[in-house]
Amino acid sequence: MTTSRVAPEDPAALPPIVNVHHVRLPVSDVLKSRDWYIDTLGFEPLLVEEDDDRIVGVALRQGAVTLGLHQDPRRAAALRGFVAFALGVHDLRQWAERLTRRGVADVATRDSHLGRSLRLEDPDGIVIELHTIGEPSADDT
Repeated sequence: MTTSRVAPEDPAALPPIVNVHHVRLPVSDVLKSRDWYIDTLGFEPLLVEEDDDRIVGVALRQGAVTLGLHQDPRRAAALRGFVAFALGVHDLRQWAERLTRRGVADVATRDSHLGRSLRLEDPDGIVIELHTIGEPSADDT
């Protein structure tokens, strides 16, 4: 079997991708994770997906970010300890103070290649970063 490869296009000729439409995460318990994202990061409920008599997914929104949480314990376990996504924030110090007040453990900020960040683990141990935007790389400081 032969595969042919299409010649690459000039990147300038491609239509632009303008944003991330949504992020979708597998979770072991939709309601527990929903509550964590609401309580910890200020997401608001957007919609609920039901299958027969149980909730299998929810969509949440915080600012311009839409997050889908979907019942899939096996995949959620596989992502344990993995940074699934990073959320850009203007004031990382303010977030660290808020999270500390809410009892979130270890909200120490750290230098990253693209600025400063802090890491959180959701109920399944999936890592979410809060990351500065518009700051120089840690290599430039």
